[in-house]
Amino acid sequence: MHKNIIKILEEIMSEYRVKKICSKMDYIVDWEEPDRSAGLDIEATKNRICDMIKAKGLKDKAIADKMGITPQAVNKWRHKGTFLVVENLYVLGGMLGVSVDDLLVPVTKKKCRVVIEI
Repeated sequence: MHKNIIKILEEIMSEYRVKKICSKMDYIVDWEEPDRSAGLDIEATKNRICDMIKAKGLKDKAIADKMGITPQAVNKWRHKGTFLVVENLYVLGGMLGVSVDDLLVPVTKKKCRVVIEI
């Protein structure tokens, strides 16, 4: 049983870049996640979405048809600085094969740390 736990921890370490500390059985896990309380970087979000659309090769008309809006509306939020209606982020995420969280760019990220003790 003890060897199985060590094997699982080693897999976690390689997957999450865990650093060893203290003793043989203690580990620290560090990661960053969006600080949702700080808000959304609208310009960076718009740029990320536009880059994803370009990489996927989607056209304004195809996006508009799927969202039930006009191609002019898509062009407006892509090129003139207006932003998507929130409900359409789900549709766009589905078209791009990503989650809504992957589309959004937070203003800041927060660092998290957990100590795993055995």
